[in-house]
Amino acid sequence: MGWSQLLAWVYPNRYEVGMSNIGYQWLYGLLREYPHILTERFFFEKVGEFTSLEGGRKLSEFPVIAVSMPFELDILNFLEMLRASGVPLKAEDRSDKGPIIVGGGNALTLNPFPFAYFFDLIVLGDGADWATRFPEILRNNPPGLADKEAILDESAIIEGAWIPSRDDGGDIQKAGANRTEPAYTPILTSFGHFRNMFLVEVQRGCPFSCGFCASRWLGLPFENFTAKAILQAFDDFGQSAERVGLVGSAIAEHDELMAIIEGFRERGVKVHTSSIRLDRISADSLKLLAESGLKTVTFAPETASEKLARKIGKWIPPEDMIAAAQKLSRLGFVEMKLYWIIGLPGESMADIEQNIAAIEGIVGAADIRVSCSVNPFIPKPHSRFSAEPMLSHTELSARFGRLKSALHGIPNLKLELNYSARSRLSAALSTCDREITHALIEMANGSGIRISLKKAGIDLNDEIIAPIDSGFERIR
Repeated sequence: MGWSQLLAWVYPNRYEVGMSNIGYQWLYGLLREYPHILTERFFFEKVGEFTSLEGGRKLSEFPVIAVSMPFELDILNFLEMLRASGVPLKAEDRSDKGPIIVGGGNALTLNPFPFAYFFDLIVLGDGADWATRFPEILRNNPPGLADKEAILDESAIIEGAWIPSRDDGGDIQKAGANRTEPAYTPILTSFGHFRNMFLVEVQRGCPFSCGFCASRWLGLPFENFTAKAILQAFDDFGQSAERVGLVGSAIAEHDELMAIIEGFRERGVKVHTSSIRLDRISADSLKLLAESGLKTVTFAPETASEKLARKIGKWIPPEDMIAAAQKLSRLGFVEMKLYWIIGLPGESMADIEQNIAAIEGIVGAADIRVSCSVNPFIPKPHSRFSAEPMLSHTELSARFGRLKSALHGIPNLKLELNYSARSRLSAALSTCDREITHALIEMANGSGIRISLKKAGIDLNDEIIAPIDSGFERIR
């Protein structure tokens, strides 16, 4: 065949972010297997035209635009890309010959309704079935020649496919993750967040059910990929990388973790991990990680308040965190990264003081650099805390302010406070329904976040809570 159909594969954020996303990279690898589809990548850059990385083509030239959106806020970048390219934002405003826009990713799976009017097709859940079936649908129904509704008719059979314009108000089924082989990054880059690092899944989903987190629901059923499959993926596709990143929500729960680390160590590869539970990982596994060259360990205690931690379902006493810091220091690690959440349901200022005391104790207990990333609680659909509110701006500002004043200037401590108006917009997008659509369009056209939302009856200064009978409850 002497021609190819164009498909734009969009990550609505910077190149270094997109190329560090295993889902975006994995699906790109699948799409490239079809010679009749010419898949070209797009990223969000703030200067110049939005053109493809491979061919320098304009986004408006592509009859199919597919976007991977793991984070709610990236919808603003994507709408800006469409607007700047002259592509109508709403699906109903695009002609039958206009581009078909497909969306997927965790943000759309958790709650697609705030974004529904912008997409012809949304794929909820794992995208592997879409990446293998959709190219064949396009082979038989060339976009621009075939009727758009005919393409959507065929696409309805894809697992997890939802066509917003045909929504009947019933339950919506997301695609299950039925793969037995791990995803991986088929391209190494020097310009990603993880420079020249081969990323590979070690597991799917999460066996825990922390109240604030939707990872368990997103990845059902939980499964550890075998050490053999993980090491084989590296041998076949690792491109002789000197570093490998193990991606998973509960790496310490992998029953073959020692074999995985040892396998990479034998290959001369330095192993990095996602956040691990230091209360769950074995001393032998930690020792092996240190011997493989790892210098930084990431851990997520979330809170030092026993009351809140037991409500979450994840209690690690501060004295255990201190002991972990001392152990890491003895093993030769140079940095301990910690994730904390402020504004958890039931939290008081007394709980904030416990967090401050715990951080001070950890920093003072060992000769190791401590980095603390502090984030606000955001209610996530399908988590146990989905119906809990995000505290008002006044309350959260006071708590973040107390942390900053108490911990500022402590030697060997890096404090990263991640709270802003964008945090509150992320919460609104997590919990709202279609009523926010017009506000998103106004933002894409240059209006301010707060002004646009107020016109939709949403005040970001107030508590943010999902409405009763939220639409996302229809997703199964």
